[in-house]
Amino acid sequence: MRSGQQWSKFVGLVLVLSLMVGCAESKKPGSGSGTTGGTTGAAVTKEGAIADLPGCEGAVVPSLETIEKGEYTPLSRPLFVYVNKKALKKPEVAGYVKVMLGKAQDYVEKAGFIKLKESLLKEQQAKLDAEIADVKFPEKLTAGSVSANGSSTVFPFSVVAAELFEKANENVRVTVGKKGTGGGFEKFCTGETDISNASRPIKQNEIDKCAANNVEYLELTVCIDGLTVCVNPKNDWCSCLTVEQLKSLWEPTSTIKKWNQLNPAWPDADIELFGADTDSGTFDYFTEVIVGKSKSSRSDYTASSEDNTLVKGIEGNKHALGYFGYSYYDKNRKKLKAVGIIPAAKSEKK
Repeated sequence: MRSGQQWSKFVGLVLVLSLMVGCAESKKPGSGSGTTGGTTGAAVTKEGAIADLPGCEGAVVPSLETIEKGEYTPLSRPLFVYVNKKALKKPEVAGYVKVMLGKAQDYVEKAGFIKLKESLLKEQQAKLDAEIADVKFPEKLTAGSVSANGSSTVFPFSVVAAELFEKANENVRVTVGKKGTGGGFEKFCTGETDISNASRPIKQNEIDKCAANNVEYLELTVCIDGLTVCVNPKNDWCSCLTVEQLKSLWEPTSTIKKWNQLNPAWPDADIELFGADTDSGTFDYFTEVIVGKSKSSRSDYTASSEDNTLVKGIEGNKHALGYFGYSYYDKNRKKLKAVGIIPAAKSEKK
């Protein structure tokens, strides 16, 4: 038998061990109570794990795999380049675009995008080959320049292609700008640039402007992207959102200011919003598929065509939320937390 003093020590030890086990259990993902459109438990950032949390059933986190399989809806989208047909007759421009649809495709995933499926890639290559069939390529380019501008989302891929092309053609310079899709078309349709990078298809008013300036172009799809909704890593309440919640947050008539207006279980704290500016193709696409109408959005948010500015804004504010191309999330995983998206069809069945 134990003495009274020994028994007291034994009971004390058992209590300490029980507390330790209890703490460990409470830290397990999904152990907190949850409601539709997120959890109140610990943050989960591992791709695929969010769908296991209470209230996040059916949520899909952006990843190279979910985007490629078409599971990440409705925020997956194709990315384009528009090439001035007159400029395309220059071997340096034709050569650079060939690299985009050739060697650069091997680096697409490193740039944070999805490589085109073989059938679509061959289709784009055939379109390009038909357009440059009469271009004479010297054995080595000894001079020349290529100018591209437009989407900040396409920018990383365009730069990768430029580096590959310049490495093989040391005397040719490729200049890549990122004024946004709309800003890129403004320059392109007046003949200022050879190539316009775009995160959406060209609009009718831009088509008309190009036609008025006798700018004929070739449209090419170069890769696939997935717009990513992100919050601060210290945000331990929001791991997923429904499309309906995103719409209610971003539509022009939105009255949502605080997190608990999206979910009563979330903090009574102001949501600091960050997103693409109105010249961005990302802005056009996000508003079209989330709000239901292109360019229809609330205006009281921090807008920028520079995605790194948006990344820094979310990184620096625990209550922030924003969106941008997957590649910028992919490069800043330690600074951001991607939110799983529950598509409209799935959330309606809940």
